[in-house]
Amino acid sequence: MGSRRTAVNGVGTEKVYTAAATWVDRALRSDDSLFTPGVPIWSRGWLGELQERFLDKPDDSKDSFEQKLSRQLAGSPPEVYQLMGEVLYVYFLIVGTRDSSTKELRINSVLQFSPTPVAIPPELAGGLMPGICNPGQSFHQRRPYQVGFLIEFVEQWKEQMVGEREHLLDDPWKFKGFAAQLNLRSLLLRDRPNSPRPQREALLHLVFPDSFERITSFPHKERIAKTFARFVIEPTEDVDRKLGKIRQGLEAERGDFDFYDDNDIRREWDSSPPNANGQDGGEVPEADEPPPPETPSLEELADELMLTPAFLRDVEKLLDDKRQIIFQGPP
Repeated sequence: MGSRRTAVNGVGTEKVYTAAATWVDRALRSDDSLFTPGVPIWSRGWLGELQERFLDKPDDSKDSFEQKLSRQLAGSPPEVYQLMGEVLYVYFLIVGTRDSSTKELRINSVLQFSPTPVAIPPELAGGLMPGICNPGQSFHQRRPYQVGFLIEFVEQWKEQMVGEREHLLDDPWKFKGFAAQLNLRSLLLRDRPNSPRPQREALLHLVFPDSFERITSFPHKERIAKTFARFVIEPTEDVDRKLGKIRQGLEAERGDFDFYDDNDIRREWDSSPPNANGQDGGEVPEADEPPPPETPSLEELADELMLTPAFLRDVEKLLDDKRQIIFQGPP
């Protein structure tokens, strides 16, 4: 079953899963902090304040995620800034990358809003690379909804008794049931229940990587289940249980494999190639949300590419002036 842990960028994924397990132990099993152990950051009080400032006061402007966040969190206690930085850390864990510096830059830009900023510990910074998969444009362009889901999930998680939380962490299918049946209550999410679905799928894999595939696209899961339905002997409506049966069947036939990286298997279930950004898990917009804009703003493009708007402005100026640009190597 090792292919469930295959990363889009190859080796080094155990650092990512170790970081995810650290978050489970500190944030889901207690109120502890990822960045400053021993300080209660993932508490109901700070989660509630973050919900009030971020989830219940959506910003629909065309500014970048960080610009909007700076206004939404203005005047917050340091703990709220730190909590948002730690939420962003969890959000970025799934994202495949060959260089973690942009992820760190995004997280640190939020931590620096605080009057007393903290730093990402080196061992956790290492967990930001190589990521697990490329979750697609929707994951980046709808970042507030993915991040918001994590906050709502943990806030409602904290409403459960400690024994019930441990029970859910002992059973991947009960954990999935809790995440799937979450009553999204915030102003940001209550009318858009499908928008954060990629984050929910990512959460399942990060917490239970041996039970759920590294697939953030629910439509992809459904397509795989339909293509390889011959392996699902016992009827079930749960797409993840179907994928488990399919994995067993395909492994018996072909050995270890990955639904994205093995070309023969991918050709069977996916007639469309990865998009221009090489993204594997792109989510299809669902009924409650419009598709992403065809021409994103510079700030939105920076968010999607995990670059700074200033860098893209320099690129834009050079292209306007020279009509070409060399990023590396001789002309």
